[in-house]
Amino acid sequence: MRLAGNGRMSEFIQHYNWSDSALETPDRWPVSLRTLVQMMLSSRFPIALFWGKDLVTFYNDAFEASFTASEGSPVIGQPAASIFNESWNRIAPNITSVLEGGEALWFEDDVFPLKLHAQPDLSHWTYSMSAVHDDNNEINGVLVTCLQTTRSEDTANRLRHSEQRFQNLVREAPVGIIMLSGPDMRIEIVNEAYASLIGRNVSELQGRRIFDIVPEGRDPFHDLINRVRLSGEPLYLYAQPYFVLVEEGRKEGFLDLVYQPYREVDGEITGVIVLCQNVTQQVLARRQLEQSESRLRSVVESAPFPIGLYVGSEMRIQLVNQSIIEVWGKGPDVVGKCYAEVLPELAGKGIYEQLDGVYRTGKTFHASNQRVDLVIEGELRRFYFKYTFTPLFDADRNVYGVMNTAADVTDLVLAQEQLQETEASLRGAIELAQLGSWELDVATGKVSYSDAIKSWFGFEGDQIVLEEVYNPIHPDDRATVATAVSKALAPGSGGVYDAEYRIIAFGSAQERVVHALGKVIYDEHGQPYKLLGTAQDITSSRQRQEALEQLVQLRTAELAAQNEEYFAINEELEEANQLLLRTNENLQQFAYVASHDLQEPLRKIRQFSDLLKTQNAAASGNDWHYLDRIQSAAGRMSVLIRDLLDFSSISTELEAAESVSLETVVNTVLSDLELIVTETGAEVVIGPLPSVQGNALQLGQLFQNLISNALKFRKPGSIPTIRVNSAQVLQSELPRSVKPVRNAKMYYRIDVTDNGIGFDEKYLDRIFQVFQRLHSKHEFNGTGIGLAICEKVVANHGGAITAASQPGEGASFMIFFPV
Repeated sequence: MRLAGNGRMSEFIQHYNWSDSALETPDRWPVSLRTLVQMMLSSRFPIALFWGKDLVTFYNDAFEASFTASEGSPVIGQPAASIFNESWNRIAPNITSVLEGGEALWFEDDVFPLKLHAQPDLSHWTYSMSAVHDDNNEINGVLVTCLQTTRSEDTANRLRHSEQRFQNLVREAPVGIIMLSGPDMRIEIVNEAYASLIGRNVSELQGRRIFDIVPEGRDPFHDLINRVRLSGEPLYLYAQPYFVLVEEGRKEGFLDLVYQPYREVDGEITGVIVLCQNVTQQVLARRQLEQSESRLRSVVESAPFPIGLYVGSEMRIQLVNQSIIEVWGKGPDVVGKCYAEVLPELAGKGIYEQLDGVYRTGKTFHASNQRVDLVIEGELRRFYFKYTFTPLFDADRNVYGVMNTAADVTDLVLAQEQLQETEASLRGAIELAQLGSWELDVATGKVSYSDAIKSWFGFEGDQIVLEEVYNPIHPDDRATVATAVSKALAPGSGGVYDAEYRIIAFGSAQERVVHALGKVIYDEHGQPYKLLGTAQDITSSRQRQEALEQLVQLRTAELAAQNEEYFAINEELEEANQLLLRTNENLQQFAYVASHDLQEPLRKIRQFSDLLKTQNAAASGNDWHYLDRIQSAAGRMSVLIRDLLDFSSISTELEAAESVSLETVVNTVLSDLELIVTETGAEVVIGPLPSVQGNALQLGQLFQNLISNALKFRKPGSIPTIRVNSAQVLQSELPRSVKPVRNAKMYYRIDVTDNGIGFDEKYLDRIFQVFQRLHSKHEFNGTGIGLAICEKVVANHGGAITAASQPGEGASFMIFFPV
């Protein structure tokens, strides 16, 4: 704490060792005590302050000069009774009276009773003893203010000089000082510091009523000042918000305020002295610190992994989150306790020493998969943790605590132990099954193997490089084995190794046949780092297989003669099949080319008929009727050709399948049909639809035709209602008449249902054929190809389509796609 002034007492107080006193260090003093000490040291009047239950002594330079010996060190910071000795007994009753009753005592033109030296002193003093309050507004000390009143010229001069110094002190004081007199609170004394706080000059404040100048401060300060003036009791306010209006706008901040009643010589209260200290920066800094601490606490408390903060060499727990409380199993009441007190079972395990080492050295400590035994509900249980002890530094880079973060890896460690046990059991099973196991380290190119393979290949060590593994392999099989290894390690191969080869062990003439299987293991980056597998000696089975193959060859030769007569028949069937395929391709190509080439003459017909109508605007009604019939017929022919072209395209141009969202397809179709949907007022309800493997364009044609038909074949005078829903069904749940192109265990069933005119189900097979119509072109336009296109699209996607309906009751089309 930096104190005002540069006098002897100010320097002494700042360098005094307060850590052993009852008041502790100045940064822990109450705000009221710090303010009083600042005032005392800034004053040129002799002032003494006795604080706390021990009446710890403070005084300023003027008091020392008047009442203590010039030689020796000051006695500030010690209990009054121990330093004033006999003179204290003369004043102690008055001090006690003020502390107990709170009323100030006034002594006029009297010999001051307190002395720290034995020289006779006949000077007279007027002095007062008044109670001072702590931060809780409770009496916690006595302030003694002195004024020398000896009738000598020298004393008078000194008094005038003292008054001048007091005026200078008020004027130059770093804290704002203002004295308000009377009920109208007129300014008697004010300094520059106060004027600066409210954005004014001293000259415009002196002699005026304070709230005429700053009316915005009337609430709440008017009532506070009035209360002190009327009650005679001081008032202390800390971090009090305030604002004043200045030319630049609004000036605001926070003040520590002391309101002291001002008493005349006769004890009458005639005004109030206000001391103001600007603490805006401190308040804002404290709030910022509180926000930072709040954010830190929020981060710690919300973290999904255990976090704890321990401070001091004793590792006292300052902050923990719910995760670490649950891990410790000691309940929530752990904050404020020492780490060793909460976790005594860790004694002798090295963890206390780890924490102490981090605190002393400032170096972070990491532990991986460390076993930690904790007592949970009275039972010692085994856990494994990854944890870190991180030093916490203050602004001076000194370690003041340790942060503990951890991750419970018990399940992982136990799983690893179980895996090791499983691997051991697997090795035993492999040996019992007379299999050999091997492992290739891709990075080093070294192969390790079991005893069985060591025996078969004639190896001596426990490891061998891959190039030397090929040596016992039969020369004709080495390339095959090397290719199989390279293929398994190649990107996108699936990582499967499968090879059968012959070997001749070192120092042996015996030939074995070995079948080896392996699987590539990949790292987190998708790179192969290990190829491991098993090998089996299949020599005996291959010998039996060769004998069987010889027998099969013999039987095959006997059957070959019988099969020759069937070959001719097969060749004829193959030739007929190829002819049929070429014919079908030619028909599809013809339909595509014909429909495409016929569009051009039709466009000419429609253009010339439009030209005739334009040039013969005055023609008779029959002429116009014939021209309209020509254009109508040409339009129907154009639609028919376009539908034939669509049908031909579906038959020949199925692109590579991809995942297609049916919801997206249906919504796109509805967007294309928005005009007719709006015109008919149709209600279209789309339920959740799946994604299927297929062609988005063809699936769009499917739903375009189905929804268009539902809008076209509506009942006269009714609002069309169309619903599209989906479900999954088992193959066994398919209707008997439904035969999907591709077999699957499950199918998506898509239902497109309307409330239109419907149809008789006896025409069910007919409606999916090309050019088949149930209504005349005068009733409903169309070509009779739409549903044929639907059936072809569904077939191309491996599914099936059927329908259910009754005349006048709407129709429901059911589509089945394999899942």
